Amino acid sequence: MTDEIDRDVMKPAYERFSPPQHHLPDSTEDIGADFVSAVPRQPASAVMTAHYLETRQLRSDILARIYVNSHQFFETLIIDVLLRMGYAGRRRDLARHLGRSGDGGIDGIIALDELGLDVILVQAKRLRPGTTVPVSHVRDFAGSLEARRASKGIFVTTAQFSHAAHEFVGAVSRRVVLVNGVQLADIMIRHNIGVRVRETYQFKELESTYFRPVAGAPV
Repeated sequence: MTDEIDRDVMKPAYERFSPPQHHLPDSTEDIGADFVSAVPRQPASAVMTAHYLETRQLRSDILARIYVNSHQFFETLIIDVLLRMGYAGRRRDLARHLGRSGDGGIDGIIALDELGLDVILVQAKRLRPGTTVPVSHVRDFAGSLEARRASKGIFVTTAQFSHAAHEFVGAVSRRVVLVNGVQLADIMIRHNIGVRVRETYQFKELESTYFRPVAGAPV
């Protein structure tokens, strides 16, 4: 079954999503209920499966491209992602990329208001996809929030976080959000960051109310 799905997803989209071909009658008068009911529809599950497989591959491609790029690129990317998501009102002047030694592991600062009364501290950890961020790094990040008297922080990685890391951030008083590689890739896909729409399809169905007989009209 898996081999069949893999072969199907390698086909061009117009082949994967096009319905089966059937002989059509020469005139509309020849169309009957038997013919309409006999034409099978493309199963939605096949389209969903193709979309799932291609999205999974796109996630891997995104993380691979990020990993082979520089730390500075990744840190700047995270600022772009947060701005596109609506943080700082999408205003670039309220976002700062740090990424310098001596900054306590803080790679960026997002101001939530013009006076900087409320900020989000950002750390971006570019690791090999599939590996795990040590919980000690998460503890250090929480310590940096404490040192800067910040109440909110976002830790983003191309890898993943351990259960211990999630337990730790759930116990600290500071609000820390952990974003792993899969989540990051999904956010980038959703907001069209580093990706573009290749093909769009609309699946339509009959609007039955349009075909209702008009009252008093001759049959």
